Amino acid sequence: MPPTNSVADPEDAETLRKSVCPRLSLVPVRYTKTIHFVRHGQGFHNVAGHINHDNYKLWDYADAHLTALGWEQAKNLGRHVAAVKLPVDLVVVAPLQRALETAVAAFGGHNYSSSSSNNSSTENSTGTGNQSSTVSTVGDSAPPLLMMAQEGLSGKRVAHAGISCRGCPPFIAHEMCREHIGVHPCDRRSAVSVYKQRFPGVDFSLVAPEEDVLWTADHRETKDEIRRRGLTFLKWIAARPERHIAVVTHSSFLHFTLSCFGQGAAEAVQGEMHKWYDNCEMRSLALTDDSDVAVAAQAAAGVRDEWHFAGGLHASGRPH
Repeated sequence: MPPTNSVADPEDAETLRKSVCPRLSLVPVRYTKTIHFVRHGQGFHNVAGHINHDNYKLWDYADAHLTALGWEQAKNLGRHVAAVKLPVDLVVVAPLQRALETAVAAFGGHNYSSSSSNNSSTENSTGTGNQSSTVSTVGDSAPPLLMMAQEGLSGKRVAHAGISCRGCPPFIAHEMCREHIGVHPCDRRSAVSVYKQRFPGVDFSLVAPEEDVLWTADHRETKDEIRRRGLTFLKWIAARPERHIAVVTHSSFLHFTLSCFGQGAAEAVQGEMHKWYDNCEMRSLALTDDSDVAVAAQAAAGVRDEWHFAGGLHASGRPH
């Protein structure tokens, strides 16, 4: 009988694997991604909240900006990213000031090592084939800006020069990776038009409508609601064509989303996944999805394993 792609006794094979190495998993590389999860740098609301937790409810800290320390944290992350030549094909960022400022400070204006040609083109930045202005060529004399220069405002905003798009991957904001929504004004986003003006190199096509309709003053998301939103976001990430993605987001979102994974893993692994993120901390995790839905999405996006080498007649170089 000729060989087939089907396992003759799948239940026996699965039972044996579980008895020998229950935690091992093998998935074709095209169905895996490396996600660099980043929490934003220190914001003015963090400083106030550490003094008195009730300060998180003050409108003084609505859509809080980074402090001077927060900016320095983000820039130091950027130096680390550049030093290790971190592969980043796409930066996904939560649409709140502190996350946007962290993202552009850490991933803007650097030359990146990319795993695919998507890094030199933004045709996949929205998933619609539309190009954005996030990427410029090295030869441009005046590259577009990720962030416009901003004036300082005592206790609320740090003065900062504009940040260039030169050499960076595409940036896209996504509503689903926002911080814990409701009650705290620091977690209420500004109007989309405000962000577009401040961050012209970021794609805001997935953030709508103009005003924040998700945030309410009398309801704060439950843990289960955050987890469901986080899992929906990860399904969107898994369907993207990019292989190396940075996600700049928030502590509660990260904690409750990642708490859905790693149960039963070694204690050290659970510790890395489930502990709360420090300001501007980055951890890299492997995301896999070998479901029928994921396979169909990757096929539709034209994703293939660039390392694959066909054997047989292909390997011989002979016509076939």
